[in-house]
Amino acid sequence: MTKTLFIPKQQTVNRYTRAGNNGKVIICPLCNTEATVYHFAWSALSCQSCEQSINKTDYLLEVN
Repeated sequence: MTKTLFIPKQQTVNRYTRAGNNGKVIICPLCNTEATVYHFAWSALSCQSCEQSINKTDYLLEVN
């Protein structure tokens, strides 16, 4: 029996997510629009494209 490593295709923002010096690209889960944020000191953010208020933990992170 071998163990397989589970690698998620997309990661979500959680309480350990940090933006770093160059910011981090987040993706709206409703319209898949990308935006760059430079800090995560917010609980919800309105998407610039679909204008919906989305909780921080629902946003997706860009996979490198």
